[in-house]
Amino acid sequence: MNLRQTINSVQAHEKELALFNIDADERIDEELRSFFRTQNVRITTAQTASGCPEEIAVLAAGETVLAVVEVETLRELVDGAGAQSRRLGVTDTAYSEVLSHLKETTFTSCETADMLYASREIEDRARRNGTGTVHAGFQRCSTIVSQQAIYEDLSRTGVSVHAYGVPDVTPPELAGGQVHAVGGEIADLWFVVYDGGSEESQKSALLAEEDSAGRFYGFWTYDSAIVDSVCQYLTETYLGGNGQFPQFRA
Repeated sequence: MNLRQTINSVQAHEKELALFNIDADERIDEELRSFFRTQNVRITTAQTASGCPEEIAVLAAGETVLAVVEVETLRELVDGAGAQSRRLGVTDTAYSEVLSHLKETTFTSCETADMLYASREIEDRARRNGTGTVHAGFQRCSTIVSQQAIYEDLSRTGVSVHAYGVPDVTPPELAGGQVHAVGGEIADLWFVVYDGGSEESQKSALLAEEDSAGRFYGFWTYDSAIVDSVCQYLTETYLGGNGQFPQFRA
């Protein structure tokens, strides 16, 4: 799959959190929609003829039930969560029975601040690990210039860095890394992908596409299969599978 197809594929795997037999005046469904606004989950409510089970939430992916919890647990989650938990990623807490299924892949219309937060988190993972490869798509080479110091510092830790952008300016030199001047899909995509190096658990990726209104829509994930797929696509498409990079020609 190319990068746009990957975004569409992740979107198609939306989960559903169904709240059964809650009070008709209850606003917990609205609060959960706000709380999980960055997660690829749809919040629904349902009333059964018998009224049972009462105040139970069922998280499902298609026909597969992932978790069953009391709605009260979700109230506690919403009421007690700090601002950090409302970021793109959801931290593990006492509510991990639900959260563990929702934090792996987020899908959202992203604000620039959230995109930067996700990018920094992935870069920090790579920096702490000091091995592996980071692919970063900046849309334009002029943006690479503004992030040059961050990625040169990252490469000094031992991480292999590949930065991608349309050559709207002369592509900068990236000490310890490679800048690739390319066109096509790169012009519309913001991505930071880390292959995890020697640590499978560190694999992570942010991938989002800019629309005609200048908004980004995409995902942030720790799913190793998705990360591997994106890394493989970037390597085979832009590195020729062997490190030989086809340069963009205007």
